[in-house]
Amino acid sequence: MKFYKSHHYEVHTDMELLIQLFDQLEDNGVHQFFELKNKLRELKINSFEDLLTYASGPNSVDEMAITIEELVDRIRLSESKRDAILTSSKEVGSYLSDKLIGRKQEEFWALYLDNGNKIIAEKKISQGTLDRSIAHPRDIFRWAVVYNCSAIIVAHNHPSGKLIPSHSDFKMTKQLQEAANMMKIDFLDHFIVGKGHYLSMKENELF
Repeated sequence: MKFYKSHHYEVHTDMELLIQLFDQLEDNGVHQFFELKNKLRELKINSFEDLLTYASGPNSVDEMAITIEELVDRIRLSESKRDAILTSSKEVGSYLSDKLIGRKQEEFWALYLDNGNKIIAEKKISQGTLDRSIAHPRDIFRWAVVYNCSAIIVAHNHPSGKLIPSHSDFKMTKQLQEAANMMKIDFLDHFIVGKGHYLSMKENELF
């Protein structure tokens, strides 16, 4: 996970994400809502599932596909009352495997938990290339402070499906553990997921 300048992994606000989508729609000839309605009918998009299928298909503009996937994730995660799913590494790993299945690029996510192990928030910290995600500990812990969380779990996907941690994965995990110790926040685990499977670095005693 090579570090780059901050604007490469900037997390957009919800409003910035919407404006980005509207700008992309205009660039592709959709200027008014009735045109958007006609376009959805033309593409036979009748649900969010249809929308995501289109976004991951060959006919979607790449930049718009990324925006659509992130927007749908934000909508899905906007409900503040969530079940306590984090009772074991197996449940967390399965949840993250389902969440990131089919992603064509590496993404780095953080889950922020309260002292009852319930999710306060989920954030996609960065999105990289086919084989590299870009993240920095300060971006992860910035949100930890915002949400006043008690613990964090991080995860990233390997689109290839290979779950072997890289040297960069070990380096990032060590940096996060050191930062968490300093800030008195529990760093619970670092998951690597791919093609429906997962590796828990904590469970496998890799840190």
